Amino acid sequence: MPRPALAASRAIDILNFMAAAPARGYSLTDLVRALDLNPASCHALLNAMTRDGYLVRQPRGRTYQLGPALIAIGQGALQCHPLVAAARERIGPLSAELDLDCLLTARVDDRLIALASAGPGRQPGLRVGQRVPMIPPLGTPFLAWADEAEVESWLARAPAGVEPVRLRESLAVVRQHGFAVTLRSPQQGAAELAVLDLADEPFADARQRQAAEAIGRMGDAYLMIDALPDRLYPVDLISAPVFDGAGAVVCTLSLFGFDRPLSLKRITLLGNSLIRDCRMAANALTAKDAGMLNMVGMGDAECAL
Repeated sequence: MPRPALAASRAIDILNFMAAAPARGYSLTDLVRALDLNPASCHALLNAMTRDGYLVRQPRGRTYQLGPALIAIGQGALQCHPLVAAARERIGPLSAELDLDCLLTARVDDRLIALASAGPGRQPGLRVGQRVPMIPPLGTPFLAWADEAEVESWLARAPAGVEPVRLRESLAVVRQHGFAVTLRSPQQGAAELAVLDLADEPFADARQRQAAEAIGRMGDAYLMIDALPDRLYPVDLISAPVFDGAGAVVCTLSLFGFDRPLSLKRITLLGNSLIRDCRMAANALTAKDAGMLNMVGMGDAECAL
């Protein structure tokens, strides 16, 4: 019988792994191989999670998928994180307006996690539920407004060959414009493939190492720092932060799936569209909070009467 803490950790690993490709069914063998689990312990965990509705077992093929109990947990989590919920409401309209893919991303410690996406799917991107290590040059929208200690910690994870000075310049550019722009390149394409492969075996040491090395090889050339108005740029992502009332970055909205190089003018227009929708999400939450305060005030007045 696995130790309780270890069992809880393994259960979380199973849920995170399956959430990165929720439409697929996973057999016991798939999970044992991908997550490096003991078969007997994994079987016991799957039985317990199926019993409580966190997983469902398909009779045909004997595979497991995420269960309906997680829907209630997800709804509860959105209520606990209303700003993320408000940002999530913006990705569909924004994607339809611009005819581009839109991604909602949050930060969990030193990793980025894809929370929701919408769009035509012209270009592969992070799967919803997938996590990627936030090592330079990734993560600039989250770090541009962070304190110095947090920035230093991020810079310390930079691979050899990535210049800290250029990374700091990129953060200043993000703060100046309000959004981050990253560029496509052969190195970026290789990193994208490595990250997508990581979803299949997220705990395989070799896959994690390959993904980290591929991300590092993108270097500061992945970040659009010095832009000229008479050039076209092969843009990978345009990302803008959603701030809470204290000025902290809670999540980001990103656009991707560009089918042609973009001018600086077009990049600026798209970046400003992102900023607009990020502000709309924050303002929607502020308006909702104000409405709730008014309702509380009315209730107090009625009680006084």
